[in-house]
Amino acid sequence: MIESFKGWWKREALSFFGLLFCALAFRSCVYEMYQIPSGSMEPSLLIGDMPLVEKWAYGYSKHAILLSPPLFRGKIFSSSPQRGEVVVFKLPSDRSTNLIKRLIGLPGDRIQVTGGIVHINGEPAQLRPLIRKHLHEGSRMEKYVTDCYEETLPGCSTPHVVTYHAPVAGSRMNNTQEFCVPEKHYFMMGDNRDFSKDCRYPDIGFVHEDLLIGRATRVVYSIDNGVRWWEFWLWLQNIRYDRLWIKII
Repeated sequence: MIESFKGWWKREALSFFGLLFCALAFRSCVYEMYQIPSGSMEPSLLIGDMPLVEKWAYGYSKHAILLSPPLFRGKIFSSSPQRGEVVVFKLPSDRSTNLIKRLIGLPGDRIQVTGGIVHINGEPAQLRPLIRKHLHEGSRMEKYVTDCYEETLPGCSTPHVVTYHAPVAGSRMNNTQEFCVPEKHYFMMGDNRDFSKDCRYPDIGFVHEDLLIGRATRVVYSIDNGVRWWEFWLWLQNIRYDRLWIKII
């Protein structure tokens, strides 16, 4: 009886740790979901969205693995991201924090924002005003309306929507110095331009390629701002059904 119990316990333990290993491997190497806590990427991503992130898109560094264990240096199976993609990466000054922004500048690019217009290597992005407005609801439930613009970056054929709260030339980060992106680094910006802390700020700076985690592709799940993740009894009546499985552009 004792030996039978020991055998059962061993089988159950092996099954549990096997499943745990498979789950961690899938999370580290294939797909992972993140919850959006702020409005820095609105209207592309809203607070409460859960984007699906392709972990293999740019290769693997230690930061692709839970807790970033120092198993190896640099990246393996590395591939280059493309301008305009929405990227999850580690905050350079705090490797325990993940950010999600749009990739604006590639290694060797010169980036400058003048009058709210992004310039890449001296060529301005196309910025077209849209009729619609966007109602932003902050993490502290504050609300304000932003103007929407369709932006097409130089070298990109697919436009995306950005927002400005202040007039286009009103924010100090809408008129910046010229940033020269170093080798193996990238320049990221949020789509909610006046409410995004990104590579325009000196305490964030450029993002090294080893800090790239993956490419955000679709919104798997979305729940209205104000509902906590543990308030499961509120999930059904607060799901944004119109945002489920939408493609992130």
